[in-house]
Parts: sequence; C-alpha cells; structure tokens
Amino acid sequence: MPNSPTCNAEEILIYQIYDENETPLTQREDVEVGDKFIDRNFNEYEIYLVDKTNQTAKARYNKTYEKPKITKNSDVEPISSKPKRIALYMTHNDESYIIGDGTESVYGAGGIHDIAKTIKAELEKCGVQVVLDETLHIPHNSSAYSRSNATAKNLLTKSPDAIFDIHRDGTSRNYYVTNVNGQEKSKIRIVLGQSNPNSAENLKFAMYLMSVADVECPWLFHDIYWGKGHYNQALSNKALLFEMGTHTIEKEYVKDAAKQLAKVINATLYKTTVDNGDLTIGESNTQNKPTVNESLEESSSNLTIILVCVAAGVVLITIAITYEIITNKKKKR
Repeated sequence: MPNSPTCNAEEILIYQIYDENETPLTQREDVEVGDKFIDRNFNEYEIYLVDKTNQTAKARYNKTYEKPKITKNSDVEPISSKPKRIALYMTHNDESYIIGDGTESVYGAGGIHDIAKTIKAELEKCGVQVVLDETLHIPHNSSAYSRSNATAKNLLTKSPDAIFDIHRDGTSRNYYVTNVNGQEKSKIRIVLGQSNPNSAENLKFAMYLMSVADVECPWLFHDIYWGKGHYNQALSNKALLFEMGTHTIEKEYVKDAAKQLAKVINATLYKTTVDNGDLTIGESNTQNKPTVNESLEESSSNLTIILVCVAAGVVLITIAITYEIITNKKKKR
C-alpha cells in the first residue's frame, strides 16, 4: 500500500513491470529479481531486471503451466464427520479504500476488516465454519508479519482446512478493475512467498483456486504473484495471501469480489476432487466425486467400450466352441 501518515507505514515503491518488448504486464510493490508471477492464462514470467530509480522492472516468459482440469462434484454432498473450517486474519489491519472508507489507511482496524467479514459471511452461507481473528498487528511495517505469525499459529490450532491473510493492494486501479457485461468489478491477486518450505504446495493450491474461478467467474483473479517473502506460509500448505483490489477501487466492488471468492474457496475445497499426490484438495471421502482427470461423460464412454469388448469376446468364444463341437462330430462319422 502507499505510504500514509495515519498508519506509520514504511515507504513502499510501486513498480511497473514490462516484458522484453516493453509491453506493460502488471504492477507490484517492492519487486525483486527472481520474483515470478503467473497470469490467468497460466503463463509464468520471471523478473530479471529492476530499475529502482524509475520504479520499473522487466520480466521474461518462462513457461506455461498445464491448467488443472476441474470436474465439479454432483449435487449430493459426500458424508463426512469432519466440519468444514476456514481461518482468516489480517496482517495489515490498517488497509482501507478511499472510495468507501474515505481514506487509504487508518491506525487501527481499517476497511479490510469489512472485506474479511464479507468473506466470512458468504462462506458461512455455504455451511463452512469460519474463524476470523481481528487481532491488530499495527503499525504497517516490516515487523507486521512477525507479529501476525502468532495470530496465524493460534488459528491453526483450530484445525482449519485452509488459512488466508486478507490484504488490499496499493497499485493502480486499472490493474484491478474489469468490465463484466457492462458492470465494473474488482479482481483479486493471490500472493505467495518463495521463502518457505511449502512454497510449491501453496502454488498448486493457488492454481487450483484460479482454475475453479475460471469456471465459476473467470474475471475474479488478476494473477498469482510469487515473491521472495514468506508471508507466514511456512505454517501450512494451504496458506495464501489475497490482495482484495487496491486502495483506489470502490469498496463495494471489492465486497462483491469477496463474495465470489468465498464461493470459489468452497467449491475448490469441498466440491471438487484434485488428484495431486501430496496436496489433497477436497474431502477424502470420494463418494459422488468424479476425479479431476476424468469427467462423468468420459467415464460413461469408457464403460460402454469395455462392455462392448466383453460382449464381443463372449461371442467369439461361443463361435469357437460351436465350431470345435461340429468338427469333432464330423471326425467321429
């Protein structure tokens, strides 16, 4: 977020990131060489040059990830004795929205708390228990994550299925606003830290969220920014940071995005099955849950092929036996 005298924030620089052909890609605060980001088309870019004087950076294309194939669960929920539970907290409690809160930050509980409460309310409508911790970690400085670490650890004692740190960005409005059927909406950025042992697992989780969103509401996510920090994500392989819009976007747009985010979280964790080795997404009880790599139509088609092959085999065996009997009778004559 931008520097503000009301929250004792340290100066934060916003960088314009270009590709090798000088095409604008995105913006981000305090970028470093080696930072990566993955756009909504699953293209990964890596920053290789940072110009602090002009607050610009350059990124080169690395690769395109294979988009996870998401298959929705049936309408019948699998039976599970384990309650659905999500944990929420805010490392930067001061963050607010100029259009809606009248300021970009306050020394205390800012507008970002309202966004977290909106996510909580929408998840609860989906039958998810939500533990929202509104502990203050002010001031907004480099020690805030150390202070919020204790909050995150305490939340994890509640055994949540995932834990999310709710923020808002300080970049330009045009990188977050989008037009959907004539209406403006706010996008969300997922932020990951490379400096923790769960980095790869958290990235997979983030990409599954983005894949589900591509079906539920394709406009929702701006990108996944994979920076050099840790963001307390060493504590869980389902720990993510969400940038809920930016300080100059309308707060009402962000509240709407928060509702959509809750639906995507619920769908990803509880209404899909993703076969990904070490990272388990969804319930372990797979009753009524097709796997992510094979749709129901494909399953039905495969079963039909198998039955046809079996039937053909039976016919061939019958013909062979009949032929053998007739041959033996002729020999006896």
